[in-house]
Amino acid sequence: MSSPRNLYPNTTVFVTCRCVHQSFRLVPKPIVRRIVDFCFGVVSSHYREETGMQFYEFEFISTHYHLVANNGTGCITDFLQDLNALIARELNALRGTSGAFFDRGPGIQTVVGGGRVFRHCVYTLANAVAAGIVHKTAHWKGSNSLRMEYGKEYVVSKPRVGLWSKKVQHKHRRSSQDSGRAAFADRSKLADTAVLTLDRPPIMPELSDVELRAKIREALAKNEAELAHKRAGKPVLGIKAALKIHWRTVPKDGEELFGRQPNFSTETVAQHIEMKRIRRRFPSRYADALARWNAGERDVVFPAGTVRMRLRHNVATEPIPDFLRAS
Repeated sequence: MSSPRNLYPNTTVFVTCRCVHQSFRLVPKPIVRRIVDFCFGVVSSHYREETGMQFYEFEFISTHYHLVANNGTGCITDFLQDLNALIARELNALRGTSGAFFDRGPGIQTVVGGGRVFRHCVYTLANAVAAGIVHKTAHWKGSNSLRMEYGKEYVVSKPRVGLWSKKVQHKHRRSSQDSGRAAFADRSKLADTAVLTLDRPPIMPELSDVELRAKIREALAKNEAELAHKRAGKPVLGIKAALKIHWRTVPKDGEELFGRQPNFSTETVAQHIEMKRIRRRFPSRYADALARWNAGERDVVFPAGTVRMRLRHNVATEPIPDFLRAS
């Protein structure tokens, strides 16, 4: 049984989801980008409508993706499960394979402070550059939010491949017809189009939407220049070479598999100390509240940040700390 996460509703989160074994399953061939865009549009639209989630920035590179979002009702783990499952099923169907696609434990950080949110937005967009793949994010062919504007709707069509192909092989098999499975061929309930929308993060209220978008792009350009300086003339991989990598490839020198995963990202030392204290106390306080609940005490109050028990059983929880409300 995994340890409970303390994730707070209506706060900003920074997400990292990696492909299994850090393999290149998201290598950005045109059809992969179309699939990712459509899946992201379908799932994000549903969660925006049902839970109030918002999506501030995202970028998918070959081995993983980053996302900066508002947690809505606190259901970020459900959102990631649905998004990852839809992407995995479609790409597995396209490639004629099955099995695990993403690592089971995504990295989810609660982001505290407007400056920190801004930096995570820039970091997300700069990911392909920081990885040494391209010189500029604009050169990257994978799905990302660089060219999107706040509040504008971008319509993406359902790719007619894989799960959604018109050519369903089993439809004409005798065994499928005898079992009745053939009758369900090409009966996807998903609409033919989905909508991608980028939301404005709750930072720098003195700036207009256009000014804030320009400021993030300006900071991205500065970050790209700094990364180029650090490379000291060393070449990047290049998008052509990146597209040639087979999706089954596993990097020989990938990131550490069992390293520490931070749970929060703060702007000040005081915030860091407080979040560390809260995180250290949360497991024992949650376990105590759960034990009392299981013993029949239905008016027990769970610690702030409780997710599953609050969403499934509507238990009472403590109010979230004041310094998190602005995030």
